[in-house]
Amino acid sequence: MDWRYAQRPRWLTTVRGLVIFGLITAGTVSNAPAGSRPLTFAVLTVVVMGWLAWLFGPGTDRWLIAGAVAVGVGGVVLSVTPNGVAFAFVVAACVRVARRLRSAQSLLVTTGLAVIFAAAWLIAGREPILLSGGLGVLAICELAGLARRQTDQLREQSQLAQAEQARAEALAQRAQLAREVHDVLAHSLGALSVQLESADALLEHGRAEQARDAIGKAGRLARDGLAETRRAIGVLRGDSVPLSQLVRDLAAGHDDPVDVTVDGEEVPLPPQTSLALYRAAQESLTNARKYAPGATVRIRLTYTPKQVDLAVTDTGPGRPTGTLATTGGGYGLTGLRERAELLGGAFTAGPARSAGPGGGWAVDVRIPL
Repeated sequence: MDWRYAQRPRWLTTVRGLVIFGLITAGTVSNAPAGSRPLTFAVLTVVVMGWLAWLFGPGTDRWLIAGAVAVGVGGVVLSVTPNGVAFAFVVAACVRVARRLRSAQSLLVTTGLAVIFAAAWLIAGREPILLSGGLGVLAICELAGLARRQTDQLREQSQLAQAEQARAEALAQRAQLAREVHDVLAHSLGALSVQLESADALLEHGRAEQARDAIGKAGRLARDGLAETRRAIGVLRGDSVPLSQLVRDLAAGHDDPVDVTVDGEEVPLPPQTSLALYRAAQESLTNARKYAPGATVRIRLTYTPKQVDLAVTDTGPGRPTGTLATTGGGYGLTGLRERAELLGGAFTAGPARSAGPGGGWAVDVRIPL
């Protein structure tokens, strides 16, 4: 839709234009000198054609200019008969082009109408003071129309900016939901599928007791997945997440030893910050289970006045091992980096320098407070 009609329905603009035209026409006819009625009706025919051209025409600049010239020139002719009310046609034409055309075009049309008006007024021998007043009115109309056009454009730009902001927010929400789906489902369902496959294999070999243990682990994983889902929904709603306790609970459920250390005075964190760090710890433990089963994992959570830092290192070989290594879609580290950057933080992941010759992996996430 054209910005010139963005603020009101087209039919309302048309009705308003017809009402204004009817009022000016009625005033012109009633104010016309008795001897000039034929001329008045003849010129009004031209004015009607011009007014209808800009109301119902295709909306191009050429149609608008043609209609404005017809209305303006007709108004000039009628105003020197003399008929002061008809000067309103000239005013309407100048306002119309100032609002609808580019500045250079509207100035050209308005100047042309002003020159025609001045020439006709002088030829007819009308009062010079009224001529000056009429030219001043046309100048004011041009300025007022240009100001209104600029206001309309600024309003349109504001609406476009708001729409773009809403679109960006929607995309950000989609990205956040995608990260939550990965972090909740990929971890829970991946490990759950492994346990169920293990239970099936154990049952085939008649090892019912071990299969029961595997099914029990699968049940715990399903419950943990539901808890993770509730936690993610709570964060999306703005609920607070206690980070240190969550990390300790996460470490307690890991298959291999996990050493958790908290340095500095713990402070309440924004929900998004707390969730981003928790997801970093979760992804790191999952990767350690995949690629370094049996390795020792160390988690260090450090609070400073300016930032909070989560560092996770393991002593494993850093290569895929076991069935779990084939689970997940490879979006974990990308999601962690996106989370950190959206919060103004930094994310790094790579070989651990302190792991020794056996290898190891380190993940570090820093988010400002």
